[in-house]
Amino acid sequence: MSVNKRPHRVYSTNGTMDTPTSDDAEVLLRACEGDRNAFGALVKAYERRAYAVAYGFVHNRDDALELAQEAFARAYRAMPRFDAELPFYPWLYRIIKNTCINHLKKRKRRGETSLDGLLAAGFDAAQAVQNPVTDAQLGDVRSAIALAMATLSSNHREILMMRHFQDLSYTEIAQCLDVPKGTVMSRLHAARIALRNALGKPPD
Repeated sequence: MSVNKRPHRVYSTNGTMDTPTSDDAEVLLRACEGDRNAFGALVKAYERRAYAVAYGFVHNRDDALELAQEAFARAYRAMPRFDAELPFYPWLYRIIKNTCINHLKKRKRRGETSLDGLLAAGFDAAQAVQNPVTDAQLGDVRSAIALAMATLSSNHREILMMRHFQDLSYTEIAQCLDVPKGTVMSRLHAARIALRNALGKPPD
């Protein structure tokens, strides 16, 4: 198996981008060959990002943690088929997404609603925003955003989460969704308009 020696970005455990290292490709290669320690390093690098993705789909802390772990288990089993010349995160993202979608289908059959979970759990992503407002005001903002997000299409919710709460670049979103960068930009623009309309705010 050939390995792309270009350095690429990985996510640290605090949810930010790490500085690329020359060891990244070697870690991926060893993980592809079944090295548990190497895969453990990938889990450590991406675990917070994986939780954020899962939470964006299921809106429940416990479910998000469980689904992120399940997605990593699926990724480990699939690592021998992973092409180490490709970026790792978009591949992992699709596994997390499919894991969450399967969970939501099962939950829907049981009659549960995602809106209930969203409001009960609060909107965690908003807590990362530095804003000198009181806790009560922030709670009101989270509730308003949660209600508005719940009215959007799944595509709009997903792309807003990826851009504004996971801080992915347009290129990274395009890789995760397997769509052209131009599609990302137009879809994000439409999603922002839809969210502003749902919040009752006039467009810019």
